[in-house]
Amino acid sequence: MNNSFNVHAMTICQNCENSFEGKFCSQCGQKANIKRITTRAVFSDFIKKITLWDKGLLYTTLRLLKGPGHMARAYLSGRRVNFTKPLNYILIIVAISLLLFPKKDFDQAMTGIGQNNRAMGPGYTDWLFSNISLIYLMMIPFLAIVSRWFNKKADVNYAEHFVFYCYLMAGCTIITIPFTVTLNLLHINTLTFGPIGMLQYMCWFLFFAWGYVQFFNKQRSYWGGIQGVLVLLIAYIIYIFLFSILFGLAIILAKMLFDIELIPLSKPVQ
Repeated sequence: MNNSFNVHAMTICQNCENSFEGKFCSQCGQKANIKRITTRAVFSDFIKKITLWDKGLLYTTLRLLKGPGHMARAYLSGRRVNFTKPLNYILIIVAISLLLFPKKDFDQAMTGIGQNNRAMGPGYTDWLFSNISLIYLMMIPFLAIVSRWFNKKADVNYAEHFVFYCYLMAGCTIITIPFTVTLNLLHINTLTFGPIGMLQYMCWFLFFAWGYVQFFNKQRSYWGGIQGVLVLLIAYIIYIFLFSILFGLAIILAKMLFDIELIPLSKPVQ
């Protein structure tokens, strides 16, 4: 009688010296097959790291545009290997959109506010534009709070709401990029309310409502889309109100500190 045995060759990890079977070390996660470093490999790794291509940037974008709510549900259910992480993804998308957004358009939009508010000088406008990605991201916690209040019966905790809106807001940003490019080519201010601008905002709202309806499975009624828009508007109002207060207090404090520094310089030398 012949006894046959399946003998699997054990691999010794070159990083932690752990013995394991398979393609990756069970202890540290390093690949079993470590090839010799070549110039091509060095540049390939560099491209992957700066574009996050190895973490599914393109795959995440395609799935997001195909169905934002379903894509977020898939990520939350545990199918995460092929997706770019939510915060990484929205930071990349916002950074790309800002590269295409002309600062002169922002300056023109802030000119009217500056004329009505002396505190809003060029320095504050520059600060707002430099931190616009952070200001945009800070709205997500408010969206998660309001959304959770509207969906108390849904089996979704606050952190999961947050993840969903990271992806959804990134998707909304992607939707606006073609409009931004078109307006730039036509030499039209991207923040104006012309026909193209209105179409841009309409698509933004529709994509947001579409993702909301999908994620919370509210396709059977028109209320789902309306509720999504209400969540957005309420969160936006609360956020702008609190941000305006904090920004105003910061301006007052900066003015006070600036005046304190100038007082000794304005006094005549005794």
